[in-house]
Amino acid sequence: MTSHKNSRELKPLMTTRRGVLAAGGVAATLLLAACGNSESKEGKQASDSGASDAAPALPSPTQSAAVSVPFDESKPYLEFNPDSEGPAVELLVDYRCPHCKLFAEAQDKDIRELVEKGYINYRVYPRPMLDKRTGLTFSNDTASAVVASWVEDPKLFWDMNEAMFALQPESPEDHTPDTAEVAEAAVKAGASEEVKKAVLDEKYREFVATVEEVGQEREVGTPTVYIDGEEWMGDGEQPGTLKVELVKAIAAKAKK
Repeated sequence: MTSHKNSRELKPLMTTRRGVLAAGGVAATLLLAACGNSESKEGKQASDSGASDAAPALPSPTQSAAVSVPFDESKPYLEFNPDSEGPAVELLVDYRCPHCKLFAEAQDKDIRELVEKGYINYRVYPRPMLDKRTGLTFSNDTASAVVASWVEDPKLFWDMNEAMFALQPESPEDHTPDTAEVAEAAVKAGASEEVKKAVLDEKYREFVATVEEVGQEREVGTPTVYIDGEEWMGDGEQPGTLKVELVKAIAAKAKK
């Protein structure tokens, strides 16, 4: 897999979730900084890729449902639509990262729509990045739950993705779910007892560790998005921003 190095300094993100900072104080600030991205993205403003920008019309859909790739431990990601003629989109995510949750709230509906209709090739890298900062296993447990549920049935992905973010504590001062609680949440989200057992047994801990190596190699935090190998520099917490860029990329490739 191609490595995408990024030598920019990792800066603390600003957030619209004021409650995190208000409730968590210094601990919350440090956790947000550990996510490792910046609101301005090297000085580029949200308006550079804002939802108000004009976007071309999408071509006709190429499919009516997402095509998922069976789990392959040699590849550090979960993948939809490997044969899509549209742009390749990668997301590096940590379920403990507050900005990843805000990104999901703003962008996942659009991403899912484009995935379901075959417009994009989508790869998700579930990272355990923040466990080193918190001293807990939440990032590892939630990433493992997402992977284990994918192994069982990739159709569970979106529900599991939402369920893992729902477990994220509002601030570092709040209770962080332990492994057993994450495993139980996976079952409530639709996974089987086998998935629960996989989380409890840490079956995918080594795989998740290889995912983290990708993030370290690229020297990026979370959330980080790549479109055809180029890091997207827009405001991921503003709804519609990513879709504008993806629609442009889809339309451009359709013309070739």
